[in-house]
Amino acid sequence: MSDAWQEAVQRALAARPGVDPAAFGVHAEACRARGARSDHAEELLLAWSAGRGDAGALRELERAIAAEGEVAARRIDRAPAFIDEVRQALRVRLLVAEAGRVRIDDYAGRGPLRGWIGVAALRVALNLVRRVAPASPDLLGELVTGEADPELQHLKTLYRAEFREALEVSLQALPERARTVLRLSYVDGVKHVQLGRLYGVHETTAARWVAQAAADVAEATRTRLMTRLALSPASMDSVTRMVLSNLDLSIGRILRG
Repeated sequence: MSDAWQEAVQRALAARPGVDPAAFGVHAEACRARGARSDHAEELLLAWSAGRGDAGALRELERAIAAEGEVAARRIDRAPAFIDEVRQALRVRLLVAEAGRVRIDDYAGRGPLRGWIGVAALRVALNLVRRVAPASPDLLGELVTGEADPELQHLKTLYRAEFREALEVSLQALPERARTVLRLSYVDGVKHVQLGRLYGVHETTAARWVAQAAADVAEATRTRLMTRLALSPASMDSVTRMVLSNLDLSIGRILRG
């Protein structure tokens, strides 16, 4: 390494203790050969650390992903749901490993990290627009007709519109992180171990987040249905079974739609 580059790398390491200097040194040297600049050494270390699951680095990178994802999304569609989807897709693109590597490692320090993330965000937003197909007027229709239990199929047919509305409202009422982990898990197919990496937590914690979010949606949906339909307490068991039947698929359809 040149003296200027070496000094920049050492300053970056000093600002982020706990990093393996030898491992980062290999990555830094490879990036230097690709044109990395010394004034971006700290950003290079931030990106590399986030790719290794460092909790502090992930928090810093998340702020950049949220900001740049919103900027890119607003250039195409200002709808809050689209902005949220771009952010989530950008997290997956940069931080979920494919073939044993994460795309955030593609950042080579040749320019500002935020600018690099912004370019990735715009590509994600454009790809999302291209893949969107017209939404089905009845997102849960196939799940109703495919229900094996005759009683549940009858209930879902009878209360299809009310069930969908209650489910949509319950999902919208979730905190942002809970809604995000459900989308990543049920729509994007992100595994618990990958969710843990995205948020810098153990996979069991990520699994607990997903399970709790789904349970909260189920309880809120059941309560809304009982209130909206003015059903008797004797109907509670049947409504609970209806809500829980294929809940993950129902959530996935609503979030995807």
